[in-house]
Amino acid sequence: MNRYVFYVLWCDGITITGLLLYTLLLDERFNGSMMAIVISAVSGMIFLVTMTKSLGYFPKQGLPEIFRMFLPAGARISLLIFFSIMTITKGCIMIGYASTFFNLYLTDVNTITIMVFIFLAVSWGATRSSKTILSTLEIVLFICIPLMYYAFTKAIFSQGIEWNSIKAMADYAFIWPKWGTITAANSVFSGFVGLIVFNRVVPSKIKWKFTPIVLIVNLHILVTGLIISIGIHGTYGVGNYIAPTYSALDSIGMMSGLFSRTIMPYFLIVLFLLLVYASVTIHVGLELLKGCFSMKFQNNLRKEQLLSWAICCLFTIVTVIYFSTFTLKQIINHTVNWLELRFYTEFLMVALVALFAVMKWKRKV
Repeated sequence: MNRYVFYVLWCDGITITGLLLYTLLLDERFNGSMMAIVISAVSGMIFLVTMTKSLGYFPKQGLPEIFRMFLPAGARISLLIFFSIMTITKGCIMIGYASTFFNLYLTDVNTITIMVFIFLAVSWGATRSSKTILSTLEIVLFICIPLMYYAFTKAIFSQGIEWNSIKAMADYAFIWPKWGTITAANSVFSGFVGLIVFNRVVPSKIKWKFTPIVLIVNLHILVTGLIISIGIHGTYGVGNYIAPTYSALDSIGMMSGLFSRTIMPYFLIVLFLLLVYASVTIHVGLELLKGCFSMKFQNNLRKEQLLSWAICCLFTIVTVIYFSTFTLKQIINHTVNWLELRFYTEFLMVALVALFAVMKWKRKV
């Protein structure tokens, strides 16, 4: 497995877990969220293996090139626009959530101001080349991952964690979850969407022996954060917080180096991961959208950059208006519905690529 493929999957799982899934799954802790994680692991790995194996039949090609081979122009453009909007929206949602959570601690700074500055940085990153983004992703992960594990280790072995609260959750382990909870938990494995573009520069095929590693890496970050939140706040008390994992880490002292509380390095980790994650996600969406145009347009660097910046500005305005209009509770409810739509979208994407891979294999036979 190419290391950059692993980085894309890893970054996606860590970032969406830290910003979104902890809150959603802890809200459903008595209604089957643990079972939802198990079910989502199965469905997520099926999606991942199917997509990577199918992309192996299309070396150095992305989704636009694959669609160009098999679909008429109308269907190709419609699907690419839809997939592009869904992918860019995913990055925008994460930026909005991060800005809201940062504002809980940076009370002197307006949420919109935080959001706009993050969008500026992300838009610049998303308009770079795929190779540049992958190289940046590698550097950021090597900086952030050790700090993240240090923060989590500090929390796990702190005196404030109550293991009886964690054990009490075993009583709810076999409750069947809602469909919305399953589709939300499944998003931790949706990093394969990035491969539909990065397959142009790195081979996306994953050998079977590496599949369990991807599963374990994504799941253990998710489970660790849930354990820390429940262990520190309690089985029922964890429901009293808007961002329970942030609050849990905020309660742990560090007394070493530049930081006095664990939450501060964790904030920096989340910020760096968000910037590179959103850059990757929006870059993928922009590349899908560019696939709607002719090769002559795509080879015109100036027009291509203008289109990319125009799309980024449009989504920035829409995101700022959306997060300014609705309350956080309403946004969370909308996000659960959006994650369900995302699941169906990714299913369609995987099914189409798998179908075209079979068609290409039969042609060779």
